[in-house]
Amino acid sequence: MKLQFLPAHIMKVDIAVILFLIFLLGSSCEENISVKENKAVIEGVFSSEGYPTVLFSSSVSPGVDGNLSDAVINWGKVTISDGEREVILSGRVDNTYLPPFRYYTFDMKGEPGKTYTVKADFKDLHAESTMTMPYPTPIDSITFAPTETDTLRATTLHFTSPADTPAYYYLTLQRNERGAHPSPALMGTIIADLPLTHYSIPVLKPKIKINSSDPGLAQDFVPQLTVGDEWIVELNRVERPVYDFWKAYDNMILFSTSPFISTNESLPTNINGGYGVWSPQGTASMLFKVL
Repeated sequence: MKLQFLPAHIMKVDIAVILFLIFLLGSSCEENISVKENKAVIEGVFSSEGYPTVLFSSSVSPGVDGNLSDAVINWGKVTISDGEREVILSGRVDNTYLPPFRYYTFDMKGEPGKTYTVKADFKDLHAESTMTMPYPTPIDSITFAPTETDTLRATTLHFTSPADTPAYYYLTLQRNERGAHPSPALMGTIIADLPLTHYSIPVLKPKIKINSSDPGLAQDFVPQLTVGDEWIVELNRVERPVYDFWKAYDNMILFSTSPFISTNESLPTNINGGYGVWSPQGTASMLFKVL
């Protein structure tokens, strides 16, 4: 059985660190976890017109004693190449992510149509992945419909599929506030098979079942959006292997109460030599207020 962190950008610092400690450490920060047959875990997102962020850690599994810090890689080497040049990412502690360390660069900006290779190395760990960044698909509109509760709305995103179908998408959603990160929206994956055709997809809150002041992140999960709240939604077009990861993640999170994957069967991955996902994506975004 392998344990992998869920994509780290789905959680803010106020909940991520707490869950990280509770799940792996119980009541003691000194308690050991087990590490066996370590493999690299890459969680990399690179949006068009944006900059890449990569989380680099190692997998853990029951069997051999080890410290929690062994799973967090602070001194790795992470590079990204676009086929013409290669940049080395900088690393820094960042408690808004889980694991709380990210690799980043402002020296390479996402360009649709380019193919990007990420490589991650640390001691005997090596993993890499190559994916092409698709061209983004514009968002046509966001619509709202009443629900049985006056304060909630059924929210729907509308878009027109491109000429080069099939096209693969997943939605991310984040609050319009400082320090927020995009999170995979619940039931937010879709395949557009027909070219130049209208498609719609529900916009639902990310499902993170924990205690929190945010009702969308509480134990009593409410997927609909609340009237008056402001959100940023992203329609991310990706290649099929990336879509397969996010689709499987979405299916798993529907039934999960933990911020970690714990399964005898790992999620599909497009990482050679490890686990996780490398997700260059053509991203169209829209800021909206729930009406």
